[in-house]
Amino acid sequence: MDFRHLRSATRNVYDVTNATEPLDLQNLPASILEAIFPGYAIISRFLLQVLGFDISNLVSIAIPAFAIVTASRYLWRWAGAFLAKAFMASVFVNEDDDLHETCMEWIAAQRMSQRAKSVKAVTQRSNSWEEANLDEDVVNMAMGPGGLFNFGKWAANVPPRYEPYYGMHYFRYNGRLFFFDRSRHSNATISGSNIRANEEELLEIKCLGRSTKPARQLLEHIKTWSLEKESAMTVIRRPALREMRRHGWAKASSRPSRPMSTVVLDSGQKDAIIADINEYLHPLAPRWYASRGIPYRRGYLFHGPPGTGKTSLSFALAGVFGLEIYVISLLEPTLTEADLNLLFNNLPRRCIVLLEDVDTAGLVRNKTEALLEEEAAPTHQKKSTTDENGNPLPNGVPDPSATEEAPNNASITAMTDLTRALRASSQRQRQSGPVLGFNDPLKQGISLSGLLNVIDGVASHEGRVLVMTSNFPEKLDPALVRPGRVDMKVEFGHAGREQARELFERMFDGADEYAVGGASRPGSPKSPTGGFPRGEGDHNEGMAVEAELAKEELRGLARRFSEQVPDKRFTPAEIQGFLLTRRKDPVKAVEEVEGWVNQLMPSKE
Repeated sequence: MDFRHLRSATRNVYDVTNATEPLDLQNLPASILEAIFPGYAIISRFLLQVLGFDISNLVSIAIPAFAIVTASRYLWRWAGAFLAKAFMASVFVNEDDDLHETCMEWIAAQRMSQRAKSVKAVTQRSNSWEEANLDEDVVNMAMGPGGLFNFGKWAANVPPRYEPYYGMHYFRYNGRLFFFDRSRHSNATISGSNIRANEEELLEIKCLGRSTKPARQLLEHIKTWSLEKESAMTVIRRPALREMRRHGWAKASSRPSRPMSTVVLDSGQKDAIIADINEYLHPLAPRWYASRGIPYRRGYLFHGPPGTGKTSLSFALAGVFGLEIYVISLLEPTLTEADLNLLFNNLPRRCIVLLEDVDTAGLVRNKTEALLEEEAAPTHQKKSTTDENGNPLPNGVPDPSATEEAPNNASITAMTDLTRALRASSQRQRQSGPVLGFNDPLKQGISLSGLLNVIDGVASHEGRVLVMTSNFPEKLDPALVRPGRVDMKVEFGHAGREQARELFERMFDGADEYAVGGASRPGSPKSPTGGFPRGEGDHNEGMAVEAELAKEELRGLARRFSEQVPDKRFTPAEIQGFLLTRRKDPVKAVEEVEGWVNQLMPSKE
């Protein structure tokens, strides 16, 4: 806007107001309109000469209309804000909360998402086990020549999920009117000396009245709806990204709960673990622990060779007790002890915390400090490991005849010099970097003392089930696996013949709804176990007889298979890998198992 024209226009207005002619919208000076609408004079003259239309008549209508619309919008917003504040209750849900995604899934499933004029399309990223529920026609469209499945064609036919776009929307639930406002807000985070600005989505659910009870009931219904939808699923969470770690945990995935029968472990050990966790999770257990002054924590160590089912048992326990799994890797370079404390403080009341392969993290006590403590001990408290002639005793057993002498000045001076030398060596190691065999206290990551403080420190979390897995338990520091931190140790070994038989029967069990690779279902002319229809008669009776015969054949094949597998020489993962490559033909698996064993036995020896 040209303010010089506006000043000249005001002078003209002053001159006009001094005149006898009254001033209205139709005879506003052209200079005022030119200052407000640049080019008004040229356009008005052109329309007047060519079309004979005086644009001032249109201006006299447009200006009041614009003023009325602007005032109405302002009054509507003011009245809406006043009514919302005075007669509506609100519940807010942040984007970083799991409830936000659950609410958006529920809203997308309602009719209002189909009626909304502005929607947001979101790509559906379903899990692999959710794909079996899709329409069979869509799957058939993705089949290429030769019966090859084209995943790209299948993914192109999966429709996106449509959600209402940002703004105010309304819907009805149980006869009550609800409003929800989806918006974005700027949020600044401080990371060290840097300030990072990002946007977070905020969902506001409103209801008429001064109580939030209806909105809370709606959120409880949404959570129940989500739980029923994923009743047989186990949720897995991992630490959030470094820049979002202040929020604690992030949902990594959810997978079907694993039956305990699929874990290859001695039945007595499985029953003992289930009974122990069941007593620990009982609602009256916290009171029992508190009355006896025992911290309400429980820890387990699953150890054994790789592929023996340590992680599988953790997932199966989560499915049995309906718990979520929180997985932490101590080898993550960005994970600090402060982050570990924050993560444990953000755990729910009941959950399973899984620390996988703790032996690979190198959590050992600082050898320099242990050496200093040993040398700092008084001489009379040390026991001799040599005999009277100065020869070392076997296995370092102290000599009973050795006498304990009081410290003298020479020994104290030598001890002080040794202590100073060790401290100077430790200082040089800190400046030059860690040395093999030493746990540098200034290194990045998690130290043993930091982990122990998180597990059972004064401010440690209570109510969780801690599960640590290790392939080499002998490498673990005794302080980490002492009683009180690890309450039960479970050893996983190689599979025996009975376990091999169970793996075979479970792999070729014809009770599954679908068979992989186009194999027929139970009761079809040829079942996955190789059974064929026998005899004629009633259809249902024939199917029952056929299924029973198929089970008998499967048991016989499983016995033959287990007899050819050496006892306690192969892990369950190795046997399962062999069966997976022959999952369509159990007879072929029995015929080829001997050659597979002969091929791998030299490496086992």
